[in-house]
Amino acid sequence: MDLVDCQECQLRKLTQQLQKETSKRKLLEQKLRTSEVQMRAVFEAMTDVVLIINLHNNQLGSIKILPTKPNQTHTDEPDVISQTVEQFFHEHTTQVWLEKVLQALDLQQTLYFDYNLFRQGREVWFSASISPISDQSVLWVARDISDRKQAEIELQYAKEAAEAANKAKSQFLAAMSHELRTPLNSILGFSQIMYDDTSCTSENREYLDIINRSGQHLLQLINDVLEMSKIEAGKIKLNEKQLDLYSLLDSLEDMLRLKAAAKKLTLVFERSLSLPQYIIADESKLRQVLLNLLSNALKFTQAGSVTLRVRMGQGEQGSNLSPLSPLSFSNPQSLIFEVEDTGSGIASEEINQLFEAFVQTETGRRSQQGTGLGLAISRKFVQLMGGDITVKSVVGKGSIFAFDIQVSLAEMTQLPQSSQRVKCLAPDQPIYRLLIVDDNQDHRQCLIKLLKPLGFEIQQAENGQQGIATWESWCPDIIFMDMQMPIIDGYKASREIKRREQFQWGEPSPYLPNTPSHTKIIAFTAYAFEEQRQAMISAGCDDFISKPFSESEIFAQLTKHLGVRYIYFEPGIVNQNEDVQSRNLTPEDLAQMPDAWIQNLHTAAKECNDESIFQLLTQIPTQFSTLIQVLTQLTYNFRFDEIIKITDLLVRQKVEQPSHLLQKLQDIEYHQVERLFS
Repeated sequence: MDLVDCQECQLRKLTQQLQKETSKRKLLEQKLRTSEVQMRAVFEAMTDVVLIINLHNNQLGSIKILPTKPNQTHTDEPDVISQTVEQFFHEHTTQVWLEKVLQALDLQQTLYFDYNLFRQGREVWFSASISPISDQSVLWVARDISDRKQAEIELQYAKEAAEAANKAKSQFLAAMSHELRTPLNSILGFSQIMYDDTSCTSENREYLDIINRSGQHLLQLINDVLEMSKIEAGKIKLNEKQLDLYSLLDSLEDMLRLKAAAKKLTLVFERSLSLPQYIIADESKLRQVLLNLLSNALKFTQAGSVTLRVRMGQGEQGSNLSPLSPLSFSNPQSLIFEVEDTGSGIASEEINQLFEAFVQTETGRRSQQGTGLGLAISRKFVQLMGGDITVKSVVGKGSIFAFDIQVSLAEMTQLPQSSQRVKCLAPDQPIYRLLIVDDNQDHRQCLIKLLKPLGFEIQQAENGQQGIATWESWCPDIIFMDMQMPIIDGYKASREIKRREQFQWGEPSPYLPNTPSHTKIIAFTAYAFEEQRQAMISAGCDDFISKPFSESEIFAQLTKHLGVRYIYFEPGIVNQNEDVQSRNLTPEDLAQMPDAWIQNLHTAAKECNDESIFQLLTQIPTQFSTLIQVLTQLTYNFRFDEIIKITDLLVRQKVEQPSHLLQKLQDIEYHQVERLFS
């Protein structure tokens, strides 16, 4: 009994244990089923393709596709399936996959890459990650990125289209720059030459000053409009330099005074007593902002006055400023400008639109002037200079535009010396040969008129082909090369000249003077973009000058590349040239020169050879500046008859002088003999 009871007891214990194990197993099975349901839900919710790829003998063996959300690109089966790689992919992609799998296994780290497949007649792009899970298998997770790829492709097309449009715009602006700068070059060039003409009266010289300043302003406007593309691209930069603020304000006042007088307006420029004369700022941009605001004020004011006030910081606020002033600057290094007018004013609802590009006020539209760009450009410039523009206006009473910029003070000694006008070449220099290659006759003539009187030998060519031929036969010291010409342009001509130099002479040597390898090429360009200037340097040009050019730029390039030295007019000498014009050439003027030199001048004048005369002028000592100026003026005006008359008189005197002495001696001897016989 005891034995039976014991067995029953053990059986009950085993039964209870079995029940516990069964309950536990059922619980685990329930958890497993729940886990499977959850996992299946996760897989079905996943949009990624999940693969397990096995290797066999370093070759792709089998592939398992885990049951993620059904994707017709791969399979319709919701359960785990097995098949070969060749069944799953096209044969030509198998090697690519094998390389990626081997790389991941070799590095034992996850790799990422994009790939594409063609399924059901369309291209499908995937972004994949390959993670090792053993030494012979990897987990491959791929996400469909076709939409993103399509967006990237469309974005790339849009970018290329935008770049093409931007390039077309740049080409258009460059072409417009060339077309505008080319005639402006002649206007400014010949106005400078006329200014130096001693026959020019003081009144005409004032008009030429206005023409020159207005031309320079027009040039600056062209440059600034061209830089609108840089503003839009965020590439505009400051060009800060030392400047004379008083001189800048004076030139603006002179330029605008006639316009104000024509409308019977009072133009007032007020400067605070503490205003510094010398500052460091971007003169070009400051000038344009002031001109824009002042020109607008004059344009929209029919009666009364236009006033410009300039001061530093807060120093004198309240003394000269109008109660309409909206400003309250506190930075002591702020330079503050206010332009006040008594014009028609601006409606309050239009003020917020003033600084938008191509937007004009009602008054501006009625005037039918301008494009609506001026204030937008001005505000960008002011913001670039560290300030901003504000405006306050009362309809029927007038407006105040005010802005501030950040400046640094400059010492007077820091400023570059004012440009001096060249009178002649310094003595003891070689005769330099200059070649001008330009298809525009006016431009060639302008340079010839500027440089030939100084004693340079000059030849000219109408295109690059003629320029190359003249360079080869004449060996000039320097070439002024226009870049846009027919037949052969300046780029090709410069490259060809440099190529021939290197072929004939190798690298330039300081021990071989006056050889073709020493020819300097200065590019003349009406284009304003930096990339085009770099292209000129790459073509072989040694430097470049933008059209329209100033005479000081030409002289500076000759000094920089050839070492040419000059003698300059003393301050005020140009205004004294009328005295030179009023006097004639006299024998006493030429008597101080050697007989041989006078004979050569006489011969050159009889041959009407102005080039020889200008070369002879370079031999006149610098202390005889009046003689240089008188002969230069006569040669300019082709008055060879005056030179011939005076030189002929001197030559005849030199020839006749011995006979006069002989006759005098004979007379003395006769009187002595007569006295002996008397």
